[in-house]
Amino acid sequence: MAEKPSMGRALAEALGLPGRGRSLIEGNGLVVTWCVGHLVEALNPEGYDPAWKAWRWDRLPIFPEPFRYAPIEQTREQFEVVARLMNRADITEVVNATDAGREGELIFDLVYRLAGCAKPVQRFWTSSLTPEAIQAAYAAMKPGEAYTGLRDAARSRQEADWLVGINATRAQTLRMRRAGAEDGVWSVGRVQTPTLALLVRRELDIRDFKPQPFWTLRARFAHANGEYEGRWFKEQDGQTQERFGTEAEARALAANLEGRPGKIKSATGRTEKKKPDLLYDLTNLQKEANKRFGFTAEGTLGLAQNLYEKQLISYPRTNSRHLTEADALKAPQWIKALAQGQLTDLQPFLEQLRRRWPVKLDKRFVNDQEVEDHAALVPTEKPAKGLAGDELRIYDLIARRFLAAYFPDRVEAKTTIITEVEGETFKTNGTVVKEEGWSAIDPPYRRKKVEKAAEPAEADEDGDEELEGGLPAVKKGEAVEVASLQPKEGKTTPPKRMSEGDLLSAMQGAGRELDDEALRGAMRDCGLGTPATRANMIETLIKRAYIERKRNILLPTDKGIRLIQGLPAEALRSAELTGSWEARLERMRRGEETRAAFMTDIRGFVSSVVAELEEAPAPQVHGAPCPTCGQPMRIISSTRRGDFFHRCASCNLTEPVKKPVLGKAAP
Repeated sequence: MAEKPSMGRALAEALGLPGRGRSLIEGNGLVVTWCVGHLVEALNPEGYDPAWKAWRWDRLPIFPEPFRYAPIEQTREQFEVVARLMNRADITEVVNATDAGREGELIFDLVYRLAGCAKPVQRFWTSSLTPEAIQAAYAAMKPGEAYTGLRDAARSRQEADWLVGINATRAQTLRMRRAGAEDGVWSVGRVQTPTLALLVRRELDIRDFKPQPFWTLRARFAHANGEYEGRWFKEQDGQTQERFGTEAEARALAANLEGRPGKIKSATGRTEKKKPDLLYDLTNLQKEANKRFGFTAEGTLGLAQNLYEKQLISYPRTNSRHLTEADALKAPQWIKALAQGQLTDLQPFLEQLRRRWPVKLDKRFVNDQEVEDHAALVPTEKPAKGLAGDELRIYDLIARRFLAAYFPDRVEAKTTIITEVEGETFKTNGTVVKEEGWSAIDPPYRRKKVEKAAEPAEADEDGDEELEGGLPAVKKGEAVEVASLQPKEGKTTPPKRMSEGDLLSAMQGAGRELDDEALRGAMRDCGLGTPATRANMIETLIKRAYIERKRNILLPTDKGIRLIQGLPAEALRSAELTGSWEARLERMRRGEETRAAFMTDIRGFVSSVVAELEEAPAPQVHGAPCPTCGQPMRIISSTRRGDFFHRCASCNLTEPVKKPVLGKAAP
């Protein structure tokens, strides 16, 4: 049983089964069938007890025992096909060939149990859908019992999310209704709520930010070998000062130094070597595609999934940036496929690599200890032909990152000039690329500079900005002329609003500040959600009107802000909850934690959250007095978009809540 029709057909073809059936392919003593993603879903509360349909405090918390499931109505026909096959008299063994990970294990387990099957299970595990990889995995299958820990972790994660989501959502919604809110459902979840909190906290920091003006002083120096620019600085009490509090201070110093001779106080150079970036995992691929092309996380995952199903890249839902030793032995075949494929721009580099061959990947890229379920994203041994558009862009990113790993370091020459004028010092930094190395193949992305209309200078936070290109050759003690001195106004800027790539980074790194070492370890690997679920979580927050996407920026809506500000259960807003759960689920996968103990603790947690929400004071749902009649204005929302309005309970005057302008802090 495969997870999708395309994967099932790839399995059948690789195993020599003829035909392309609609629901199954049979031959040579094998039957290949497939799901369509999830075929089974958990029952809603009313599916257990009609009394649980009503949202009431006296019906909480809801604890089904045992959990029950039903076929998803839209795909019921395929479920019935699979269930009949599992129970067919001549079928002696079932092969679980869903995606090799926690979610794939859950998809199979739910179908297997709901079908009432008790036949022996073999686990098929692969990171590639090429015929060679399929045949090798089929020959190396393990009994299903070898994956008991993974299956327990998958079921526990699903049930825990159901318990928290159902109970916390109902409790928070009842709490808001008690306060008089007219806002429908207030959804709360284990991953979605702390993810939303990341965006809300950033937005509130921006709104609370008060810009402060400052001035810097730039000088242009003339040397016999050329001109260069420097920025004033002073070392004082171990701190570097680069700004003036007032324009008068900057102009006064400029006036004192005008026409004075300068000299080179120091000129130092150093060479920096930059190693190739690690290979892509899914989250880093999504971040890079968002930065370069503006792709959403969901869009990038969809494109990568298409490439995987076309057998052109390895399994995309990976959290590893390394290869195993066994993978490294296959790498020459991947390089050969690139040479035979359509990426003609890579041919000169492949020719260079051919002349240097044999070349092995070093330990930065090959480390069995860093690979859990799947290795990093790489091209496969199948050459790419006929790719176009966005699929080609994603394939190109993966291919370049992989090929760059075989090339030498990027070498940069860094130069720092300190110029002194009447005891005052100016710093100049410059960089020259001496050897492009790997960056010729996989150039670091640089956002194009856009010329702005004349306006007050943007904040200049970076005192050590570097000039790309060479600086004039100078020596200590040489004289320079001060060609110009220019005070420059700037303002401190608030934190930037998050792009989708920024949020993915924050989700990936959430919890690293936790005190508990074991929790930090779990969050380092898992963060908020998993690589496979983060894209869907962002789309879920948009669908539930908690955040909105504006160009490449994600903004919390007023409803999202109100949820986080008014939610008294801190554990639901914190990454610590996810960190502790992920740590225990990982131990469960390894057989070091029992499912029973974990679920007992989850029920205790849910009970405490419901009690806390029930006992908490009702949140404020009224706005300012009505400008017409003076009565309190109620805050309401549009369930379609999550926009908020003030409506007077007396005269029904309605006013929209003002939203911040992108790029500016609220006054």
